[in-house]
Amino acid sequence: MTSGGRTCEDCPHYLRITLLNLAGAASIIVWGVFLSLTLLGVLEASLWRMVFHVAGLLVSVSVIVGLRRGGSIAAVTHVAHAFLFISLLGLPILRADNPLAMSLPLIYPAMAFLLLGDIRKGVAGTLLMTAGLNIALALGAGPELRDSTMLLDGALTLTAGMSFQAVVLALYVHHRQQVLARLRAVGEQLSIQANRDSLTGLHNRRAFIEDLERELRRRDCDDRQLAFLILDIDGFKAYNDRYGHPQGDALLKRLASVMREVFSRQEDILLRLGGEEFGIIFRSEDEAQAEEMTTHLLSVIEELGEPAPDGPCDSVTVSAGLYLVEPGSGVDADHVYRRADEALYRAKAAGKACWHRASR
Repeated sequence: MTSGGRTCEDCPHYLRITLLNLAGAASIIVWGVFLSLTLLGVLEASLWRMVFHVAGLLVSVSVIVGLRRGGSIAAVTHVAHAFLFISLLGLPILRADNPLAMSLPLIYPAMAFLLLGDIRKGVAGTLLMTAGLNIALALGAGPELRDSTMLLDGALTLTAGMSFQAVVLALYVHHRQQVLARLRAVGEQLSIQANRDSLTGLHNRRAFIEDLERELRRRDCDDRQLAFLILDIDGFKAYNDRYGHPQGDALLKRLASVMREVFSRQEDILLRLGGEEFGIIFRSEDEAQAEEMTTHLLSVIEELGEPAPDGPCDSVTVSAGLYLVEPGSGVDADHVYRRADEALYRAKAAGKACWHRASR
């Protein structure tokens, strides 16, 4: 059965949706059989029984249809649970001629805890169901009992059965919630590690395309200028050869720190694209401000005063390519990166320690 494309095991509501589908399908069969047998005269007919059977059939169909059309899981769950509670409490009363009907409410705790996924609501529902059934027995609304001893025995048996189920399922739901919480935490941590550069803590190349595509989709919702800046350390190989790779790693971390200082807004996305190549996705009020921010960053990096064994200046510098996204353009992340990279190489060819603006 389909449920709006949400029946994959990765769906957080997979268990609930599967249970709703199974319960809905089973209920359609059960209520359909009851209604058919009543109409055929096999079962004793009464207005209340007919209304009950028709209502059960309609609710069961609405659960399946609601899931198929992608309806709210919470809303479908509450409707299904409410009718489940009413029907399981009402069946022993409406079918008092059948003592076996009193056993049907024993399925309630399992359904309630698994459907609601909430221990407090499951316990509350179980207590209400148990109290309601005991009251019905005491008032003589259920199966006919010979004496008070049988009434007490029935009440104790019912209460013990419901309570035992409630305790077992509460433990299960609690354990499941803890396991799912740990899995979510581990998943989030792995996602962060997978999308972060381990040396600098910046976003890595893996996250780059996703970050840029997301910002490109947002450009119609934000009137500010969207820009992508790619920068590369001039003469980094010579720096590594002269001072060693540990010192080179320290330089990369210093550069990342400077980038964080200059582009310190929460919305700025700083990336290490690989080796000595970095990127920044940012927004500015206009093109002129984006260019000013780029110039400022290059100046701050040069002012670090880190000695450059092979570069255009005495201290370490970077070359950069700046791409400004034109409003309303349909460019994708690959196009933006290629144009910015071309501008970067023009800056390298022009003598390094400068930036060039990319063509659109």
